[in-house]
Parts: sequence; C-alpha cells; structure tokens
Amino acid sequence: MKYTATLLFISLLSYISAQWKVKKVDNGFDTPYTVAYTDDAQSTFLKLENYKGIAFYLSNTYVCEETVTVDVSFLVNGEYSKYSIEANVSENKKSVFLFDDLSSETDVLKDFKACTIMKIRVNDNTCDTEIYEFKMSGSTAAYDAVLKQ
Repeated sequence: MKYTATLLFISLLSYISAQWKVKKVDNGFDTPYTVAYTDDAQSTFLKLENYKGIAFYLSNTYVCEETVTVDVSFLVNGEYSKYSIEANVSENKKSVFLFDDLSSETDVLKDFKACTIMKIRVNDNTCDTEIYEFKMSGSTAAYDAVLKQ
C-alpha cells in the first residue's frame, strides 16, 4: 500500500511539473507583462508571450544557424497533426521562434489548444537535429491568460 501511494505521489508530482505556468514579468523598463511556459523535464521551455501578437517559441536550447526548419507535431485525439516551418533564431542562438503571431484562429492554434503532447524537431544542419517533447495539459488556459495581456 505504501509503495502504491508513493508511486501515485511521484506520478502526481511529474504531472504537476508538466503543467503550463503563467507568470507576470517585470523587467524594470516596460509595463509588466504575462508569459506562459512549460518545460520538457530537461530544462528546455516552450513559451507564449504577448508582444504585438502572441509569440510562441522554444527557449533555453542552442542552435547554430540563424534560421532553421522546425517540424511541429501535435497529438490530438490519438492522431498527430504535423507542420513544418522556417523559424527564426534569437541573436544569442538560445531561442527558436516557432510562430511570430499565434493570435488568429488557425489550424495550428486549434491543434495547440486541443493537443495532449507536442513534439518539436529542430533541423539544424550545422548542429545536431534535436527533438523535444512537451505535455500540453493546461495549454488553453495558459494561452487565454497571455491573450488577455
């Protein structure tokens, strides 16, 4: 019984840590703003930020090129919806901007809100190809919180 309770507790902890988090950011210069993020258990973050539209990006990774092709796959109702995009990379090469504006109702946004798992493959010809996986529970609430910014 104790073993089962411990496993349940560990499962709940991993589930809780995979939830989207919403945070107010105050950088000391601009009006405080809301961001939402989740991680892949390896310190890579998937983020939403409302700056002239909802930016959707991968952070705390490293890529070598200025632009990369990114394959995005959303698991919705047991089936994967796949998209391939040309993504921009931040100057310090630690963020990959998947969609500059995810604020209009598109198939991508519908899949984002409905999916349970999202996989991202960053195809970097100079560095290695990286695959990241994110549990997406709470993504609709996180999106709505950032949208209201």
